[in-house]
Amino acid sequence: MVRRLLILQILLLGGLGSVFLLPKAPPMQASALVVNAQDHPDLPNQLIMSGWTGGNRIKPAEKELAALADDTNFARRDYFRPVPGALDRSLNQTLQASIVLSGKDLNNSIHRPERCLPAQGMNIESSTLMKVPLRDGKALTVRKLHCSATDAATRTPYVYLNYYWFVGHDSLKYSHYGRTLKDMKDRLIQGYDQRWAYITVSLSLISVPGVNEMGQRVNIQAPTEEEADRLVSEFVSELTPEIIQIDTIREWD
Repeated sequence: MVRRLLILQILLLGGLGSVFLLPKAPPMQASALVVNAQDHPDLPNQLIMSGWTGGNRIKPAEKELAALADDTNFARRDYFRPVPGALDRSLNQTLQASIVLSGKDLNNSIHRPERCLPAQGMNIESSTLMKVPLRDGKALTVRKLHCSATDAATRTPYVYLNYYWFVGHDSLKYSHYGRTLKDMKDRLIQGYDQRWAYITVSLSLISVPGVNEMGQRVNIQAPTEEEADRLVSEFVSELTPEIIQIDTIREWD
C-alpha cells in the first residue's frame, strides 16, 4: 500500500512538472495592415488620384458575424465616381472594398471567397491572376474570380467580379494555400503565428439605379470586364499604400 502511494506521488509530481516543459504558444505577430487605436481596420474617405469617394461604412451581415470568430474585425464601403468624360454627372461607376482582419483564431476568422461566394448564390466560373502596378514601382498580384449570378428580385442574370489578396505580418499572398504555407514556415522557422487580413474589391457588371455617397440617386453604368479590370487596378494601386504598411513587406507573391 505504501509502495503504491509512493508511486502515485511520483507520477503526480512528474505530471505536474511536465507542464513547465510543454512548448509555449507562439507569439502572435500583427498584420502589416494599418489599424486604429482600437485595433480596427478602416477604409479612406477618398482616393484623390483616381477620383473615388467612399460612401457610408457598411456593417457586416449577421450571417457573416455568426460564421466568424468574435474578435474578427471588419471594414467595408461602397465607392463612387462620375463616369470619366460623361456629360451626365448622375452617371456613376461604383465598386465595393472590404477588409476582414483575423483575430487570434485564424481558422474561424478568414474564409477565402471560393468558400463564401457559392454560399451567397454565386457560381465561380474562372479564377485568374492580375498584376496591379503600385506607385513605388512594385507590383501587387491579386486573384480575380469571375462569377455568374441572378438578381433575386428581378431574376436578371449578371456577372460579378471579385478581386482579393491576403496581408500577413511581412508578406502579401494571393492564394489561400500560399498563405497557409507561409504560416507553417513562419511557425516552424521564425517561431510565431501571425494575424492575416483579407482584402477584396468587387463589382457587378450590371446597370442599375443607385444612391451615391451624398445620398443622391444616380445611375450606375456597367463597365465591360476589360474596363472593370482597369478601374479596379487604378483603385487598388492607390488604396494599397493607404491601408498597408508597404515598407514592412518583404515577401511579394
